[in-house]
Amino acid sequence: MDASIYLAEVASCIGNPARAAMLLSLMGGESRPASELAMLANVSPQTASNHLKDLVGAGLLEVLPSGRNRFYRLGGPSAAAALESLMIVAQQGRNAGGIAQRNAPEVVFARTCYDHLAGELAVAILKRFLERRLLRETQGGFGLSNSGRAFFEELEISIEALEGHRRRFAFPCLDWSHRVPHLGGALGAALLDWLIRTRALARSGSGRAVRVTDKGRVALERMLGLRLSHRRTSLA
Repeated sequence: MDASIYLAEVASCIGNPARAAMLLSLMGGESRPASELAMLANVSPQTASNHLKDLVGAGLLEVLPSGRNRFYRLGGPSAAAALESLMIVAQQGRNAGGIAQRNAPEVVFARTCYDHLAGELAVAILKRFLERRLLRETQGGFGLSNSGRAFFEELEISIEALEGHRRRFAFPCLDWSHRVPHLGGALGAALLDWLIRTRALARSGSGRAVRVTDKGRVALERMLGLRLSHRRTSLA
């Protein structure tokens, strides 16, 4: 089977409003049972089951058995990156603001993209990393400078461990709400984990949005010179 047929099969799985709703509800890296996905997609449990079977078969979702229950999550970072890129294509030719205009400000400002940070805050963080030469652009990705390695190791993020992963180390992941990259890859995931673990960021309910805490506001200004507006859903 050639690449065009594989691509058509995957595209056909996404090209349904109910399936798209299921996929987008899992973009934050969470796992959900079939019953919840059926409700989010506004379809019957039987219809949801058929959709989920096809999405798993296409590699867009994977199943996590838990006792008598089955939970579904995205089929890895590559599936999340593909969906994020398609969101950008979906905005082209639409009214100003596109999809971003129809989302809550907190989602546009800071949210999870599978297992790394996305939104205005993530775009600004990557920009500062590059401006301060903590990261340098490489062929299709990013590499660490000596100062960058020291920066992340000061946060107790093991660069040696990340470099040993089979996953891509660091790459530009296009952000659908701003059409410019944020930091993806193993380094992006480790950074989000650090921000959540140190309570610089906190998850907002069960959705993708994350909010900056008081501790996080101080840390971002101290480490990167990023200042938040009073509302904390935009940069000053």
